[in-house]
Amino acid sequence: AVPYGDRNAMVKAIVDAIGKGGLFAVDVDIVPTKIGEACHVILPAATSGEMNLTSMNGERRMRLTERYMDPPGNAMPDCLIAARIANHMERVFRETGKGDIADKFKGFDWKTEEDAFMDGYSKHEKGGEFVTYARLRTMGTNGFQEPAVRVETADGKEKIVGTKRLFADGKFNSKDGKATFSSTQWRGLQAAGKQAEKDKFAFLINNGRANMIWQSAYLDVDNEFVMDRWPYPFIEMNPQDMAELKLKNGDLVEIYNDNGSTQAMVYPTASAKRKQAFMLFAYPTGVQGNVVSKGVNEFIIPNYKQTWGNIRKISDAPEGVRHLTFKSKEYTA
Repeated sequence: AVPYGDRNAMVKAIVDAIGKGGLFAVDVDIVPTKIGEACHVILPAATSGEMNLTSMNGERRMRLTERYMDPPGNAMPDCLIAARIANHMERVFRETGKGDIADKFKGFDWKTEEDAFMDGYSKHEKGGEFVTYARLRTMGTNGFQEPAVRVETADGKEKIVGTKRLFADGKFNSKDGKATFSSTQWRGLQAAGKQAEKDKFAFLINNGRANMIWQSAYLDVDNEFVMDRWPYPFIEMNPQDMAELKLKNGDLVEIYNDNGSTQAMVYPTASAKRKQAFMLFAYPTGVQGNVVSKGVNEFIIPNYKQTWGNIRKISDAPEGVRHLTFKSKEYTA
């Protein structure tokens, strides 16, 4: 421990810890989170409405959402946080005579979100030379579909012309302009230890998001309606598997393997295959990541979708879930 406010002592403690193999963690975030609680430094960021934000959706539509209120305290857009870190790194390395390293941090003299956009997207993205904040404002909420191909002027206003459909001319981004279809063979589970895990434990513990909860519930933890509906993460199980384990709706279970353990609330799901469970990921009251192994593939990506474990009952449905419905979440449109 070092005295609070003693900057030199704090820096020395951090550097010494890193030198011994420790990890110094920094969280850039808009709200307090579990990850932030585990970090040494939190850098407060601005969010949509508190900053000018360009965004693209699944149909390649780019729009500008303009700032309409101030961010709280000293929060700022994450691009400007990164710029300030880069500027500081450049200054420190120059002062210590390491100009070659300092040069790697040059060019981040951004003062606004627009500076960052023009330096990044406008200069480097295909069609970026046609896109500016002024033109995006003209496009309004409709925006344009990337990539931009030209600018047209109508009624004295510049309009970005985008691309409704990619490769409509039949020419693709290849040397001969043709599309390439490649076949690939199943290479097995790839990540080290996965096959042994599958052989040892009874259930596939798949995981993912759900429409009823936003991401990892980092905002929903303050939403009484959501937390009342989902006090625990659900794990969807085939009713026959539930019967074999003597489980009822809402019972709490432990999911465990050699990597760790977590907990969830049983949710009967007739469409779930036998011995294949689906658990809500990264929920504050039960984190599926606790049972994911450290094994990775050649891209250093964990095989978090294919995890196997066993399931055992912790308790009958607690009082906090007895008011819930366990009707199917699936419906026919």
